Amino acid sequence: MRDNLDLKLWQSSTLFCGVDEVGRGALAGPVVAAAVILPPHTEIDGADDSKKLTPRRRLQLEPEIKGRSLAWATAWAGHRFIDQYNIANATFHAMRLAVRRLQIRPELVLADGWAIPGIGLPCRGIIHGDSSSLSIACASIIAKVWRDRLMIRLSGRYPGYGLDRHKGYGTPAHIQALREFGPSPIHRRTFAPVRELSALPQ
Repeated sequence: MRDNLDLKLWQSSTLFCGVDEVGRGALAGPVVAAAVILPPHTEIDGADDSKKLTPRRRLQLEPEIKGRSLAWATAWAGHRFIDQYNIANATFHAMRLAVRRLQIRPELVLADGWAIPGIGLPCRGIIHGDSSSLSIACASIIAKVWRDRLMIRLSGRYPGYGLDRHKGYGTPAHIQALREFGPSPIHRRTFAPVRELSALPQ
């Protein structure tokens, strides 16, 4: 990571956490958030936006991040919550929960994208934060690994959809499976592809 925004905050002795989410655009499963507090001047070689990393590299980095963090936590909002309250509210809900579950209370929250409403702490929303803040990048890796593991488990419960491969995102193979089988219990009924395909005669 060439430009780490955390450096200035470490120099000011501000205790802060990075927060990110994964699964916002998926058609099935939860949206998952993670929060991470790193010790000052931490360097984790290869840590970056989880989308830029291979699954193998994420799995390698996850235990190092957890082991070197002062605190970390995960939280999620499931498909029912998403359908009831919409994906934006579900995402912020998961982020708030992740921060609240930290064993250390931060003085500042750095969030990927937008500031988190109702967080109860000073919060900065950073566009592309997972590419410019090490703390946010580490949160994105923890959240991604957690969610991927869950989707792999759920693929055994709901076979035929390929959840272990696409993790619930709207790939052509996933859309084709929806056409053949209709939505599973963990699909997000309010998302357009699922809603539209659910209306088709089986």
